[in-house]
Amino acid sequence: MRLRDLVSLTIVGVMAAALSAKATANVDDRNAAMSSETAIKASADNISGDWYVSFEVEGMTVPGTFNLKLDGDSVTGKAYTDHTGPGTLSRGHYEDGKLSFTLDFSAHESILVTGSLKDGKLIGEFATEGRRGKWEATKNKPTSDK
Repeated sequence: MRLRDLVSLTIVGVMAAALSAKATANVDDRNAAMSSETAIKASADNISGDWYVSFEVEGMTVPGTFNLKLDGDSVTGKAYTDHTGPGTLSRGHYEDGKLSFTLDFSAHESILVTGSLKDGKLIGEFATEGRRGKWEATKNKPTSDK
């Protein structure tokens, strides 16, 4: 009887150890997958950061800056031009390479902005004060030709 009990306990112990090792491996696999997914999302965030923007409308160019933050598909941030003063982003959205947001200012009409990421640049169109124009932004400060 003792031998059978000892064999049974040994088998139960081996099975418990095997199940524990498998459970640990599953947790490690899930953690590795989550870390990989987080790294992919972080490396795919080409939107967050400081951007140097140039608005073109009716033959005029107005330089400015964007500070954008991507969180999932939501975009928040701040903007500034000498013409508008400081502003904030609202209703920001970025999905499938398409960007849209509204720039809100205290001393200027809101600007509706749409665009996309192409070759490391943000490019698109905007509408404000009954006018439409184009804009382009880069993460590198433009150099002056002067």
